[in-house]
Amino acid sequence: MKDRCMERLFTFLLSEQHAMSHLTVTVFAFLCGTFAIRFLASARFRLKTQIILFGIAITIAGLTSFFDTLWSSYPYLSWHIPEPTTAIAAVVMFAMACVSAYFYLCPKRTIKTVILAGCALAFGLSFSAFTILVSIVKPFVLAYDLSAVLSVMVLGSTLCGFAFWELGSPAASRPRFFASILLALTLTVLPLGSMGSVLPFGEWMTVIQTPDSASFSPIGVIALSEFIAIIFLVGIASFLDVRVAVAQQREGERIRHLADGTFEGLLICRGTEIIDANQRIQEMTGLDLTTLRHRDMPDLFVTPPSQQMLSGGGSAALFAPEQLELIGPGKRRIPVEVLTREMAYVDGQPAAVLAVRDITERKAAEEHIRYLALHDSLTSLPNRRGLEMVLSQVIETSRQSGVQSAILGLDLDGFKAVNDTLGHHAGDILLKEVAARFQKQLRDSDYLARLGGDEFIIILRTIRTKDDALQLAKRLLACLWQPFKLSGHDAYVGVSIGVAISPRDGDSAQMLLKCADIAMYQAKLHGKGQVCEFAAGMDADLRERHDLELDLRGALSRGELTIYYQPLFSSAGKITAFEALARWPHPERGMIPPDRFIPLAEETGLIVPLGEWVLRKACTVAATWSSDISIAVNLSPTQFQRIDLVEMVSSVLKETGLEPCRLELEVTESLLMEDMEKALALVTDLRKRGVRVALDDFGTGYSSLAYLHNFPFDKVKVDRTFINKITNDPNAWTIVESIIVMSHKLKLRVTAEGIETGAQLSLLQGHGCDEMQGFLLGRPMPETDASRMAENESKTARKDHITVVQDINA
Repeated sequence: MKDRCMERLFTFLLSEQHAMSHLTVTVFAFLCGTFAIRFLASARFRLKTQIILFGIAITIAGLTSFFDTLWSSYPYLSWHIPEPTTAIAAVVMFAMACVSAYFYLCPKRTIKTVILAGCALAFGLSFSAFTILVSIVKPFVLAYDLSAVLSVMVLGSTLCGFAFWELGSPAASRPRFFASILLALTLTVLPLGSMGSVLPFGEWMTVIQTPDSASFSPIGVIALSEFIAIIFLVGIASFLDVRVAVAQQREGERIRHLADGTFEGLLICRGTEIIDANQRIQEMTGLDLTTLRHRDMPDLFVTPPSQQMLSGGGSAALFAPEQLELIGPGKRRIPVEVLTREMAYVDGQPAAVLAVRDITERKAAEEHIRYLALHDSLTSLPNRRGLEMVLSQVIETSRQSGVQSAILGLDLDGFKAVNDTLGHHAGDILLKEVAARFQKQLRDSDYLARLGGDEFIIILRTIRTKDDALQLAKRLLACLWQPFKLSGHDAYVGVSIGVAISPRDGDSAQMLLKCADIAMYQAKLHGKGQVCEFAAGMDADLRERHDLELDLRGALSRGELTIYYQPLFSSAGKITAFEALARWPHPERGMIPPDRFIPLAEETGLIVPLGEWVLRKACTVAATWSSDISIAVNLSPTQFQRIDLVEMVSSVLKETGLEPCRLELEVTESLLMEDMEKALALVTDLRKRGVRVALDDFGTGYSSLAYLHNFPFDKVKVDRTFINKITNDPNAWTIVESIIVMSHKLKLRVTAEGIETGAQLSLLQGHGCDEMQGFLLGRPMPETDASRMAENESKTARKDHITVVQDINA
């Protein structure tokens, strides 16, 4: 019978009539399978809708394919549809199609669930086919080939299983196409196989039972065949599952090693339940994995992560990191940064992944950066930024409580000299020791800050009266009287202190600091080493000085300054030189005296461009005079410290054409005191260039004789403070007379400045003073008057020369 069945099957398949008919049905089945796959894979429908649409498409395609096969095989049965068997078969086919769709769409999809989905669909199609066949041949017995039925069931289940498996493939466009082809093959092969596994109608009545042919219930045969098919396919699936499980285990171990090798702790949570963790989080908490899984995630933190982070927000949601404190071993608090996102875990269910990063070192670095931002790196005292924060709090407290507070501005006196002579390293040590001495004089509630350089600020948070601040200032002055030991040398510094009282002198940090600074500046002006309390009107003086500085800068840029020239006379009454003196005719303030703007220029550094302008202008004018008249120009200490002083002087002489021997530069003893070696080198270099150098204001310094001995001066100018007293103070005359005698023995010329009476002039002329200068002889005059006087002096000298020549010739 088996041979007859197979022969009948192949004959049926090769018949032209069936081929054309079945080709049409195959195309129809493919289209139905395509729609069924689209319904199954579309995310636009709900789960129930997907299952129902898939069942309808499969039922229509399955019944159409079966009846096409039946009617093409037995034309005399055409359009014969047994009722109600066909309806029952349709319901069974629809139900099994829905069951297979449910198996496929279940969240935990595996190889086994896919095979079960395929077997359910194959069973439904085969069961429906055999049910309809049985209803047609009743009450006769349906003969079938058990091996053929089993083959059909295995083939159908396999095709359906692969169709579902292909549909779940991660490829982009291939799954639906190949799944539709496989499903169409199932819809055509199963009805065809069902028809080929039974005997033709002509042989159904005469069949004799044989070992390979049975007359058991078709449902039992189908169930048995389906059971065998399921056992076979599940066996294959189990084998594949074992291999996949081994591969997944290896992959899991690899991922576990990767997770354990990270520097961050990882927690896998659902809600607050910990379901997994890596090795790093176990080290951070001091808990093993088993213990962690029995703990709620919020219990690991001092303050748990926000509910937003715990609830997740989809696989693409990545929340901003939160900084929390993790409870470590021994209840130690570990600052951490927590990031979280949602993902599907190994079981396919969504879970929150928390990355816990230890930021202890970063926190320490941030604290150090914050400390550096608010403190001075040298003395570790608060800096200006930290001071302003504290001062604002103090002012607010004073305003609310009604108590007074005080701000002391301190600036060291003599620090620059220590820094320049002993080096910056010694200066740094000095600042640290000064800060330590100041700190010892303060109360615990007082606040000491360093603003930079040698400037300090002290805040007294509460004072009863202003005398509390003044008494502290006196102690601060006294604490610096003892010398500082620096590199084996004794160093002395003082301090000038300005005091401002809150709220009397201001209600803001900027205002109080400004008042303390103004008072400190006034202390500097009064001789340094002083304490000055801020008073109304001090800021006006400061504004006046600031305005004058701005005007001086503008005057220099616009060329508004001018030079006056004061003549110097020999003992015989002839003009030997003019001294260049800067004058400032202010357009609004009138003529500003030199003793007002020259110190300002020294403090602000404007003396450098001013001095160079005076030198260039004076040399230009002197180059037009007679060759026996020189020009004298004063040098300031700031100018004298310039390393390019000699080159600048040489350049000016070259530009103006003045002979170097006609230029006389006047320096003071205070200028030489700052750096004796450098000053000596500069004076020597200037002398080598042919420029004469005079020691100005002689007698007012501390080491005048040493300077005369060490420096190659050309001339000494006796200070006017001695000249004014020589006629009525014997001691003053004795000093001047000694200077003249001593200078002549050292082959130095002597100039007496500040002569205002005839008695002074006669006394100096009688004792051999070389040059005289003063208001008695000639006041400072503009350039035109000085040039006219120089020209007249030249004419007189030429007349005298002609007279002398005529007398000799006679």
